[in-house]
Amino acid sequence: MKQADLISGGVGSLIGIYAIWEAQRMPADVIMKIGPGFFPTILASMLLIFSLLLMLNALRGKSKGEVPPLRWSDPAVRRGLCLLVATAVFCLALKPIGFIPCAIVFLFLMMLVLGNRKPRALLMAPLIVTGGIWLTFEKLLHLELPSGILAPLLG
Repeated sequence: MKQADLISGGVGSLIGIYAIWEAQRMPADVIMKIGPGFFPTILASMLLIFSLLLMLNALRGKSKGEVPPLRWSDPAVRRGLCLLVATAVFCLALKPIGFIPCAIVFLFLMMLVLGNRKPRALLMAPLIVTGGIWLTFEKLLHLELPSGILAPLLG
């Protein structure tokens, strides 16, 4: 478990450092002093702190449990790979297709992969969550999300 904690803590640290670096490159907001990089910086800082704590615990010998070998026959491995691929496709499709359609499809697929089979939840949750995120960022925080194919409708 020590090696797995060190590797995952190192990967998390690298992702956190990269996210902080990218967030600092975002343009400063003239009206709102916090700017668009504020929240990503907070989240990336938390990722960095917890990744470093994970590595510190591993080095102190406080790691617990064993990591079973990864097998394709394991449903959790297939689910994890599906989530990883879906996230990559979401990121690639975000700009050309737009946030709203991508997020609705992504959340719907994630609910299916993670085992939610309730029709009402599968239909309503992606719409409500996507709408809430879009309203919060676009209307409340005045931060643009990619419009993509809906640009003519959204203005």
